[in-house]
Amino acid sequence: MRNPQLLGHVIAMSFRPPVLVFALLVLSLGSAEAQMENTVSADAGAVDASTSSVILEEPKPELARPTAWGEPTEVQIGVYVIDVDEVNSADQSFAASVYLEARWNNPVLEHEGPGPKLRNLTEVWNPRLTIIGQQMLWRSYPESVEIRPDGTVVYRQKIWGRFSQPLTLQDFPFDDQELTLHVVAAGLLQDDVKIVPLVTETGTSSGIAEHFSLPDFDVVSTESMPKPYYPREGHPGVAGYLLRITIERQPTYFILKVIIPLCLIVIMSWLPRWIALDEIGTNIGISTSAFLTLVAYLFAITVLLPRVSYVTRMDRFILLSTLIVFAGLIQSTWNTVMIREEKRDLADTVRRWSRVLYPLLLIGVLVYSFML
Repeated sequence: MRNPQLLGHVIAMSFRPPVLVFALLVLSLGSAEAQMENTVSADAGAVDASTSSVILEEPKPELARPTAWGEPTEVQIGVYVIDVDEVNSADQSFAASVYLEARWNNPVLEHEGPGPKLRNLTEVWNPRLTIIGQQMLWRSYPESVEIRPDGTVVYRQKIWGRFSQPLTLQDFPFDDQELTLHVVAAGLLQDDVKIVPLVTETGTSSGIAEHFSLPDFDVVSTESMPKPYYPREGHPGVAGYLLRITIERQPTYFILKVIIPLCLIVIMSWLPRWIALDEIGTNIGISTSAFLTLVAYLFAITVLLPRVSYVTRMDRFILLSTLIVFAGLIQSTWNTVMIREEKRDLADTVRRWSRVLYPLLLIGVLVYSFML
C-alpha cells in the first residue's frame, strides 16, 4: 500500500465497515511483506559475510609439515618398555607399560627463548603416532609438546595398554614368542616422514627395563629399528618404528598344573591291571572313575589353554592321555566279558602284558608330545 491515491480512496471509504476490514487486512499484508524482505536481505548479508571470512582465512604455517624442497620430514623416535605385565596365550595379547618420545624440527616454531614453550599437540604439526594392534590404551601425560628455541619439537608420553599379538603356539608350553610394538605415523608414507632412532645425550633411548613383572616368561633378546608398516601386500608402506622382544616361556606352571595331574590319572587307569580279575566291580569302578576324573579335569583346565585351530604339544599330550584312559576302561569291560565266557586264561594273559604296556605307553606319549 505505497500508492497515495489508493490510500486516500481507502480512507474515504472507511465509513463502511466491510471496506474498513478489507483495508486493514491489505495494510497488514503489506507490512508483513516488507518485513520479510528486510529479514531475507539481512540473512543474505550475514551469509555473504560468513562466506567471505571463511574464504579469506589463511592456513596456519605451524600446522604445515616442515619440509625443505618437499623432502621427507625427519622424526626421531625412541620406545622404552618399562614393564610387561602379562602375556595371555589364550587371548593372544599382552599388556605393557611403554614410554614413547619423538623429536622433529620445525623452523616456523623457532622463538627467542630462553626456555622451551609448551603447546597442545593439536596446535602444531605432528606425525600422529599410534601403535599397531592396540586394544585399549591409557595415557599418563597431557597431549602436549615442548618447543625449544631452535624449533625442535619434543613429544613425550607414557602409556599403559593391551596389544594384540599373534603367537606361534605349536610348541606350547615349551615355546618362544616375539612381542612387537610397531609405532607408526598414521596416514604418512615414507615419502612424507623419515623415521630414525632417537639418540639422546646418554645414548639410544630405545630398549627395555632390566626386569619385568612377568611371572611365566624370561626375556631372551630385544631389538629396535625403523621399519615401515604395510597394511596390504603391494601397497605403499606407512612410516614406522619397530621394537621386538623375544621371550621364553617357563613351563613349570603347566608341568605342575596340567602334565603331572594327567599322568596321575593315566596311572590311576593302570591300577586295575594289578587287581584280580574276579574283582569285577572294583576294576570297572576304578576305570570309570579315572575316565570321569579326566573329563572333569579337562573342563577345569580349558581356560589355561590357547584357543587355536591347530594342535599344540599340550593338545597332543591331552588327546593321547585321554585315549589311554579310555583304553583302560575298555579293557576292564572286556575282561568282564572274557570271564563270563570262561576265557579267563586269555584275559589273564592280556592283563599281565598290560602291566608293562601301560607305563611304556605313558612314557611314549610324553616323549612324542614334548620331545619330538
